[in-house]
Amino acid sequence: MRLIGASRPVAGSPGSAARAAGGVPAVDRSRLVARRWTELTPAQVARAVRRYRWTVLVLVLLGGVGGGLAAASQTPVYRAQARLLCSPNFPTNDVGRLDVGGNYILQRVRSYTEVADSTEVAAAVTARLGLSDSPEELLSRVSVTSRASTAVLTVEVDDVDPERARDVANAVAEEIPAYIARIERPAGVDRSPVKVTVVRPAVAPESPDSPRPLTDVGLGLVGGLVVAAVTALGRYARDPAVRDPRHAAEVADLVLLADAGPVGPTPLTPDRVAERADELRRVRTDVRLQAAGGPLTAIAVVEPTAGVGATVAAAYLAVAFAQAGDPVVVVDADPGRPSAHELFGIGNDTGVTTVLDGGSPARDAPVRWTPDLPLHVLPAGPGGSGPIPPDRLADLVAELRRDRTLVVVVGPPLLSDADTLRLVEATDATVVAAVPGSTDADSLATAARVLRQVPARLLGLVTVGRSG
Repeated sequence: MRLIGASRPVAGSPGSAARAAGGVPAVDRSRLVARRWTELTPAQVARAVRRYRWTVLVLVLLGGVGGGLAAASQTPVYRAQARLLCSPNFPTNDVGRLDVGGNYILQRVRSYTEVADSTEVAAAVTARLGLSDSPEELLSRVSVTSRASTAVLTVEVDDVDPERARDVANAVAEEIPAYIARIERPAGVDRSPVKVTVVRPAVAPESPDSPRPLTDVGLGLVGGLVVAAVTALGRYARDPAVRDPRHAAEVADLVLLADAGPVGPTPLTPDRVAERADELRRVRTDVRLQAAGGPLTAIAVVEPTAGVGATVAAAYLAVAFAQAGDPVVVVDADPGRPSAHELFGIGNDTGVTTVLDGGSPARDAPVRWTPDLPLHVLPAGPGGSGPIPPDRLADLVAELRRDRTLVVVVGPPLLSDADTLRLVEATDATVVAAVPGSTDADSLATAARVLRQVPARLLGLVTVGRSG
């Protein structure tokens, strides 16, 4: 069990039980949607990934497999490189003139990258090597680049044959100096002011430049992770259920009294209760503060739709008060879906149905859960299927809460049983239960609105986490 601090009280507004029972008012859709689409917190992002972890895993693996298949389906392409150096082409020992010439070269190198891979150079290369490619086809595999602030030209050639890539790169590198010398030589001058020299001939590459299987698989995994994260967050944000305790309290616009923790697969035990003594003491104080100014001898615990949230929340509250020495009776008033006997680990042979049928006295029917706590449980009883008559249930609650005994009643689902509102009227206060990840946000908002239309004193909300 984990306690969440209360925020602010919300008092129930007066209204008519008949009007509320006759029809469920429509929830304010725009307000609810705005709440549901609030920004996800880091904790909610982690919870979304955890909830849809198998979807995330599958999408990531599919991305990696897709990257691997894409790499396997590509034809290997080899890349050969040759490098050339541009320098001033005039005899001088004057450092100043060399500096001016060097700056001139740096300004011109960028232009050489644009013109060096010309069709004239390509035609000369195809003729020299006897290639069947046209100059344009050859140029599609050739690139000439330079690094900023350097006088170095890099010739790169891609080809499916590593030796042919080498030969073409070297042929282009050998043709470029004559081509640049011709276009740079001024009219009436015998030589060009720029000298281009091959400083590193190309060699046959040993491994293909593409595809790169490890890189492609890595990119596929990253892409799959991005898609998986977007998918998980999208599904989580669009989930009609409330996300977590604070989101549930925001949707219902109620004080968050406590988070009762996950619903375990085994019955509640005194040892499990003892481990949470401090939390129970805090929630008991919060409930008393919310109920200040009015009686507190009977609490109705209801949830919007069928589930075990109301039973667990009622047990949580009952144990909290019993630890303070207050005599408490938990009443399971939902015979159609009895669950209190399973949670407390007691029998269901005697309960509400047998008491109302006259089979056992109301004062003697509750079963003491443990000798260490003044906590009794009245299960739903056998043979229950239909709803309990509201008037008789109200009389039962009135009889049980004599002698200052606190009665915590688990009511039927509010939105499927209009008689639950009569139970609310027969008690001093009401607590709403919700199960994050299961309770529909629209239903929770509607239930809170219905309760505000009847004479219900709303204490707040208790959430119950799902097991696992």
